Amino acid sequence: MTGHDDGESAAIDALYRDPQTYELLAQMTAPADLSFYRALLGDAAGRVLELGCGTGRLSLPLARHATEMTGLDNAPAMLVVARHKAAAVGSTARFEQADFRRFELQRCFDWVLLPYNALNHVCDAADFDDLFESVGRHLAPDGRFVVDSFQPDPAALARPRERRRLLTYLDPYRNQRITLSESSHYDAARRVNHITWHYDLVDQPDWRIHRTTMRILFGDELDALFRDHGFVVSAKYGHYDRSPFGPRSPKQLVVAKRA
Repeated sequence: MTGHDDGESAAIDALYRDPQTYELLAQMTAPADLSFYRALLGDAAGRVLELGCGTGRLSLPLARHATEMTGLDNAPAMLVVARHKAAAVGSTARFEQADFRRFELQRCFDWVLLPYNALNHVCDAADFDDLFESVGRHLAPDGRFVVDSFQPDPAALARPRERRRLLTYLDPYRNQRITLSESSHYDAARRVNHITWHYDLVDQPDWRIHRTTMRILFGDELDALFRDHGFVVSAKYGHYDRSPFGPRSPKQLVVAKRA
């Protein structure tokens, strides 16, 4: 999952310029979503494009069941790791560097995946327009666009967000214990949550800080994004077990096709 990129590496969220930390955290915090995609795509998945592929957490295992697997990301450091991992296991997955809001690969896909809240890094209306136009241009006639976004909790967003501890882990590269905490500020007018991750060493608070922004997409707004950009939602699930979406579902898992 990557943040914005307007051609300058400084525009990429700091976490996505640090694949070691990203992979460490992914081992502890990434969802158990692989089985969802495996069941959805089936054993003959055809041509698959994953947007915001990172270091290949999903692209590499899904490539074993795809005619063609392409991962796209705007963070060069992440792609270096993904390509190294692909070479190590003899995977045919291809990895392309591009901004998933606007890209051109000169070919079409049966599936375009935007996993694990990557859509929430898109904060501007013009960027949503570009993203859906790019995806539509790359979908085969019967292709599907699959998006994984969280369902927001209005009560939690309305509360002042003091620092809260997420986890403590041993960083094997530094051989030090790190406590990761999160603080945030929600801009209700723009529906954007400004998030800060604080990494504390035992003797050094805020040893490292990562900041990002997340667009808050309530259910009706997410559905309208698809509809307004010429897509029809064919299924919407509330969890990776493909249970129906409802008001208390933690996830918004949308499967859509071009209208």
